[in-house]
Amino acid sequence: MIDPHQQIAELEAEIDALSDAAEQCRKSMVLARLAAVAGVLLFGAALLGLIRPNPIILVMSIAATLAGIGFFGSSRGSLEQISGKIRALEDRRARMIDGMDLQTVQDRQRNAESI
Repeated sequence: MIDPHQQIAELEAEIDALSDAAEQCRKSMVLARLAAVAGVLLFGAALLGLIRPNPIILVMSIAATLAGIGFFGSSRGSLEQISGKIRALEDRRARMIDGMDLQTVQDRQRNAESI
């Protein structure tokens, strides 16, 4: 039988790893937004004549916009899945801790005094 303390430690390690992955998703979402905004700005600048409209620039701006939107959606979906896993693991950890019948230090002292 596996020690409950060890199981809880393993759950916490997994939660930490998933939290790191969630942070990576958040950073990816920021980069994706930046790519999409840069693409839109470049496209707009070319359309308004602020820069010389070049087919390569137009294609790059459209590609950056679409890639940013797609990458943002993918990262957001991954973040939602990871967040769901984290919540499930935290619930499981809480149930395990509740099932351990732990006592506070004050309760222990009272029990020791009554003996």
